[in-house]
Amino acid sequence: MQLYLTLSPLKLAKGLTLGVVFFTLTSIGVQIGKFVFNYREDWTVMFNVDREMNLPTFYSALMLGFCAWLLSAIASGKQAELEKQKTLSDANDDAPVKYRYFQQWKWLSIIFGLLAFDEVFMIHEILIIPDIADALRLPAFLHSMWVIPGTIVVIVFLRKYWKFWLYLPKKTRYHFALAASLYISGALLMEMLGSYITVLENQQNPIYAGMAIIEEMMEMMGIIVFIYGLLVYIREWQQKINIEIKIII
Repeated sequence: MQLYLTLSPLKLAKGLTLGVVFFTLTSIGVQIGKFVFNYREDWTVMFNVDREMNLPTFYSALMLGFCAWLLSAIASGKQAELEKQKTLSDANDDAPVKYRYFQQWKWLSIIFGLLAFDEVFMIHEILIIPDIADALRLPAFLHSMWVIPGTIVVIVFLRKYWKFWLYLPKKTRYHFALAASLYISGALLMEMLGSYITVLENQQNPIYAGMAIIEEMMEMMGIIVFIYGLLVYIREWQQKINIEIKIII
């Protein structure tokens, strides 16, 4: 039996964006109900993008998981091409440059898998320890302490992947750069601004709530742009990807 899955990058991106719009609007509605009408029913937490283990969280995690799957498929294809080229040339040094980066695709897949896991279980928030931040006299925008190692990881990642990014086709470089800019700006810069507001006021105010919504919206849109970029890259690299489904007991 053969299963066929047809994906249109643009249609999928539009569909996923509608999901982001839905969760953004519902979260705005939740905050209006909370701060304007003092409506604080428990069910509203399921649509609040600034809360954990709810519908927006699972939506983001699924998109990140889909990115991980696409990256894994690309890595497998690149590795197969490299092995085929090695067989034909009978020497690793003769393999074309365009096949050299399959390991980077593989590690990207692992990274996005970890991001999906963290999106659900919020492991990074373990580092948000106000007492330690106060003891270290960190500035207000660094009170969410996870942004410090997060920024370091981003810098190391950019240095490691710079040559890989330059190797990509121009269109893919643009999509990846835009996706990274949206996601990192949301995850780090907006988190810093939210931390600053929290220290000056607290989290129970409409300004912080609005910033949290913008943060999550930017992150989700960054993921969608990345998915679109990956699908366009796959379309121009391979028209079809064979998917084998094996059911075992």
